[in-house]
Amino acid sequence: MGVETVGTDAGQAANFDPMFPCHSLMHGANKFGLASLTNLDKLPPTGAVVIAPPLKIVRGSGSPVRVLALVPKS
Repeated sequence: MGVETVGTDAGQAANFDPMFPCHSLMHGANKFGLASLTNLDKLPPTGAVVIAPPLKIVRGSGSPVRVLALVPKS
């Protein structure tokens, strides 16, 4: 999942039970979210390959990444 907003959970999500439910649900399903992406409007509706290698942070649930999109030649 990729979003242009700040994140996938509400600002008070640390007080929810469970904490950060969307974040936890995605990670539990071996999925991850990408937040604060820019220039998404420049990607084609289909066909792009997104590369987002996270840093391996011990016991971490997030990481800064440099996201790349490979698009087919037109």
